[in-house]
Amino acid sequence: MQRLGKNHCGYHGETIDIRAVLREVEAASQAHDWSTEVFHDAGQFKLLALRRAPLSIGNPKSPIRIYLSTGIHGDEPAGPLAIRQLLQQNQWPDNLEIWICPCLNPTGFVLNRRENEKGIDLNRQYRNTEAGETRAHIAWLERQPQFDLSFCLHEDWEARGFYAY
Repeated sequence: MQRLGKNHCGYHGETIDIRAVLREVEAASQAHDWSTEVFHDAGQFKLLALRRAPLSIGNPKSPIRIYLSTGIHGDEPAGPLAIRQLLQQNQWPDNLEIWICPCLNPTGFVLNRRENEKGIDLNRQYRNTEAGETRAHIAWLERQPQFDLSFCLHEDWEARGFYAY
């Protein structure tokens, strides 16, 4: 595959209307009985956490607890789009208890850049927090039970192929 070479000194690929994506995420979560919590109000955006209880009621086995987050970088549209599609398709195993933070940096998407509106890379904030979004996310995480598996979705438009770490 030939690379297009258009992402020098920043992301110049397709952008998304994060407001529309988040409206569709919220509509799909409501349609499929997910609970919704606003854990941070950033003025023009509210940071949401979604939760789906396991459907296998009466099963003596503990559910598997999974956490997914995405949208921490405003120049990585694949994550919020994937979450929207997963919620719309609603094909989850019955024994999963799932938490989702569909977009941790909506102001970055409006600006089409990695950082939030104050120029802070939220992904680098978890040791020494100064951003309100990160402080609120940490406080929300601390109130949750221990997850069995966590996926922090990113998109690396500078790399070839894919990788996990």
